[in-house]
Amino acid sequence: MTAPLKVALLALNSPGYQSLALGYLRAYAQADDRLKGRVGFQTLDLTTDDDPWWVAYRIIALEPDVLAASVFCWSARAVYDICRIVKQALPDVRIVLGGPEVGPIAAEVLRAHPEVDAVVRGEGEAAFADVVDLARRGKPFSRADGVTARDATGAPVAAPDRALIADLDAIPSPYLAGVLEPREGSAYVETFRGCPHDCAYCFEGKGYGRIRSFSRERVEAEIAFLAGERGVRQFSFIDSVFNLTPDRLRWLSDTLAPYAARGLVLHTVEVDIERVDDEAASLLRRAGVVSVETGPQSIGADALATCRRAFDADRFAAGVAALKRQGILVETDLIAGLPGDTAEDFLKGVSFCLSLDPGKLQTSTLHVLPGTDLYVRAAELGLRFDPEPPHEIVATRDIGFADLRRLEARSVHIARLYAARIEGD
Repeated sequence: MTAPLKVALLALNSPGYQSLALGYLRAYAQADDRLKGRVGFQTLDLTTDDDPWWVAYRIIALEPDVLAASVFCWSARAVYDICRIVKQALPDVRIVLGGPEVGPIAAEVLRAHPEVDAVVRGEGEAAFADVVDLARRGKPFSRADGVTARDATGAPVAAPDRALIADLDAIPSPYLAGVLEPREGSAYVETFRGCPHDCAYCFEGKGYGRIRSFSRERVEAEIAFLAGERGVRQFSFIDSVFNLTPDRLRWLSDTLAPYAARGLVLHTVEVDIERVDDEAASLLRRAGVVSVETGPQSIGADALATCRRAFDADRFAAGVAALKRQGILVETDLIAGLPGDTAEDFLKGVSFCLSLDPGKLQTSTLHVLPGTDLYVRAAELGLRFDPEPPHEIVATRDIGFADLRRLEARSVHIARLYAARIEGD
């Protein structure tokens, strides 16, 4: 009898987080009839604090036939180091990468990293299952739609794009399937994929074209299992917009309210704050929401136009006020280095956010991410950025390198002063 194929799945998360993506990949593959009883999976859900050599040691000890890694801009350098070390120790291992850092530039990744055998582009569950089946049968990965692999000469070859999974319920719940366990009383929930917005700096929703939802029955079952049987008391919804529609917000509030009454809380859900009124704020509070994350990212007219982002100062302020009346902390986000913004525009954004006294100010520097419009149009827009991940902006037409670094330091200092004042109140 042929020994089962051994597959190791790897993610390097920010400390304190775990990978829902790996859970989806494994749950979908384990349910595939082609793979049942023929493949063994091992998940390494680690953090960016873990030393790459130690992670490589963990993988090598498993002696996998396939190593599959989820790659984001913040984890890419470490993942590449790990893959290189593992390939040296296990020359026959087949390494497959996926995720937003590599999918949009799959061929470039293969050319730059000879240790990588294939890259999954876009939505990964069905493509990954196909890749595992091809590995089991000793076939080329390039036969799987949605995958860029190597031909016989080692050159990248892209299979046709893969259609999106029409029915998201076809992806088993990692929690209900026993693949993913809540960590420290916290769990992640996804109710839809895609984004109603099309911001030029963001990869969220790119390639999806439309919003697809998990069924309400599936979401309700997952919440009931986690908050009931598993005793989870803190949820993180990874939806791009929690208040996607009034009807959906009302349903989520109704679903979560009984658990919120027993202590369940939701931290930093992302909201379209310009559509938050007193009724919506009340529904959010009823659902257990204690903090939200929102824009404006910029208040500069040129940057907003270039990035295709709407902003209404009055409606934004009204949304913050409505949430504050419900005791919900608002984290306002600003990005330094957006095309069209000057240093003065960014600082005006800081002043605007602080004038609302939202509860938290979060500032970051632009990362020009693969797959986004800013990545494609960087030369046209005068964006100079580090080509290596995490692709941080170096300079723009309006803000030079030194001024960007000064803005970073100044905004972090201001945010800390504001946080200290809030904590002291």
